[in-house]
Amino acid sequence: MERLSIITALHNCVDLTRAYVDSLLETVDYPDWELILVDDASTDSTPEFLDSIRSRFTVLHNPGNMGYARSNNRGESVATGSILAFLNNDLTLSKGWLDPMLHTLYHAPKAGAVGNIQINPRTGLIDHAGVFFGLDGMPRQARKNRAAFPATPTTEWNAVTAACMLMKRSVFVEAGRFDEAYRNGFEDIDLCVKLRTMGFQHYVCNNSRIYHHVSQSPGRHHHNSANEVLFRDRWASVTSEWGAQEWPSEYLKRYARHWWKLNLNKTLRAIVALTSDREHRLIHRP
Repeated sequence: MERLSIITALHNCVDLTRAYVDSLLETVDYPDWELILVDDASTDSTPEFLDSIRSRFTVLHNPGNMGYARSNNRGESVATGSILAFLNNDLTLSKGWLDPMLHTLYHAPKAGAVGNIQINPRTGLIDHAGVFFGLDGMPRQARKNRAAFPATPTTEWNAVTAACMLMKRSVFVEAGRFDEAYRNGFEDIDLCVKLRTMGFQHYVCNNSRIYHHVSQSPGRHHHNSANEVLFRDRWASVTSEWGAQEWPSEYLKRYARHWWKLNLNKTLRAIVALTSDREHRLIHRP
């Protein structure tokens, strides 16, 4: 049995952290696991709360605000497990969330990152069921704001969010860990794209479902523009090709039940792209 290291980098939001830790203890029945909590210079009562539970878990206090990538990399540096789970502190975990993810990590072909279904607790709708790319090469959340869950046990995607992500530690290290050039955004997508170019595949376990209080940490979006520029310069030539394949069907499916929200130009573009792809496959089929 391989050891599981759960790493959570956090900044403020002590009430969410308390609820997260409680839900973790209630839902994880894996026999050999550890929790590493990395406090990224919180200014509320988070440091005191973490110190009150440090007899049970590993607690690290950053000397200053280091950001998501550096904090998680620091957590990995002291981890003792061969399986890593990166979890946000704004999650509420549901029973049965872990086993499907572990099963996929062990048994899916060339598994890189394994994610799950994340539900917005305010709406009860899906917030994340995988990540696809648009025609511009930028990431989009699959099935966002939809009520129906996928019918298959797993779905393969080009990326998943690290709000809840499992990965073999050897794979994380091979990919160079989270790139610290990003600041609180795109670190996970960058890692997933890098792993895809290395031949790994990413999966979402559709039977693993949790609740995600999205983007609660203060300052979460302060570096969005710089992160987007860095990602676009580095990966757009790759991800825009994926987007040409992924975006048309995802766009039409997103608005299938709300057709009045469809943009005419985008709809025509999606239909033309799907028709062209179908004709291409018919011509080139064996």
